[in-house]
Amino acid sequence: MGPPKSLMFIIEVIEALESYFPLSFQESWDNSGFQVLFKHDILSGILLSLDIRKETVEEAKENNCNLIISHHPLFLQALKNFDYNFYPENVLYNATKDRISIYAAHTNLDIAPLGLNNYLCKKLQLKNSFMLENLKPVFISEIEKEQTFSEFIDYVKKTLGIPILKYVSSHNKPIKKVAICSGSCADYIYKLKSYDIDVFITGDVKHHSAIFAQENGINMIDATHFYTEIWSVDILFECLKNLNVKILKSTNDRIPWDYI
Repeated sequence: MGPPKSLMFIIEVIEALESYFPLSFQESWDNSGFQVLFKHDILSGILLSLDIRKETVEEAKENNCNLIISHHPLFLQALKNFDYNFYPENVLYNATKDRISIYAAHTNLDIAPLGLNNYLCKKLQLKNSFMLENLKPVFISEIEKEQTFSEFIDYVKKTLGIPILKYVSSHNKPIKKVAICSGSCADYIYKLKSYDIDVFITGDVKHHSAIFAQENGINMIDATHFYTEIWSVDILFECLKNLNVKILKSTNDRIPWDYI
């Protein structure tokens, strides 16, 4: 048996988290912060997740966790009606019924200096990494030793645990300079053309963004939204692990589609 867990109010946990990822960092369109709030309840446990599904709330309840901290917000726009038979209203309904608070650390975690994209640079063992101040949260980095594009694709796929990915091949030059931005950042390619990068790693690459990259000499790796952002759970855990409270990682996070 370890030491007894500390008694904390839910709001105290969030104050600790926001010391790393202030809400002031989030993009103007974002909805980071509380999605459901019972801030004066005593914390019983924390469940960390990438996404919030109905199963996530059930998992929190089964494990006596009354706070879910996710990366993705439950909704980005105000709800104009409420039908608890459908997602995401059913999640709000069940969380409220069971007094489970939900908090999202989204673009504030992406943009923070020690946030998600910095983590990806370290995981991929890139060097000389820095965030573009005029293009947050994009990071520019370098590979320790030049690789062919094929070698680098295999390395990214293996390191991030991606079962299948797509890529855009624009040139056969050795890969050295890398831009990286987790999640749905493919449209940044239009502004990255002037940074002399060899490859851009992101997710959710669209048809026209791919053509633009191919025609402008930039290779792209679509490492998927899921596999570039699932690491947010590990980041959240590292930030909160010294609070001496029960913290679990959700087992319900999964990529939302299949391949044939």
